[in-house]
Amino acid sequence: MVRHLLAIFASLAVLLPAAAHAQTTYTVVKGDDVPGIVKKIKYPNVTESQMYYAFVQANINNFSMNTVERVIPGMRMRVPSQAEVAKVDVQKADEYMANLRKAEVIFAEGVALEQKGDIKGAVEKYIASAKIGHAYAAERLGQLYDKGVTKTLPHDLQESIKYYQDARQRGKAIKGPTERAPQPVK
Repeated sequence: MVRHLLAIFASLAVLLPAAAHAQTTYTVVKGDDVPGIVKKIKYPNVTESQMYYAFVQANINNFSMNTVERVIPGMRMRVPSQAEVAKVDVQKADEYMANLRKAEVIFAEGVALEQKGDIKGAVEKYIASAKIGHAYAAERLGQLYDKGVTKTLPHDLQESIKYYQDARQRGKAIKGPTERAPQPVK
């Protein structure tokens, strides 16, 4: 009986640290960025790329388009479970991360150019970033073509839809329908 109880306590001692580590949300604090958050919440038995991939996919619609850090203090981010992260293919995660790093740098350059009023330069960066697979760049191009507010891009709904669809395929939720879209017949 005593041995049985000791075995149960030993099992609990092994499980408790894992349970304590398993948080379901993370609240962003000042100074956080996505790589830093991923390092804080990473599970010991997965790669950093797996954790990053799963975290980005779990929060694709929560990131800020207007900040380089992509997160704002106070944001609540979903932390994927250890089982979810472990299911991510390591090679897929590594490839995704390599492309995302390149695309994110280019997209950030585009945001900076747009904030300075250089829409032509920003659009070039957004197109380059979207080609690599950046969902936010595709969404921004969809917005720019949709609104037709730049002298660089024409108002082109077909191009807008193409970029919105690209962003959707990468997991980004695009709000709709717009007031221009035909409404379903009831």
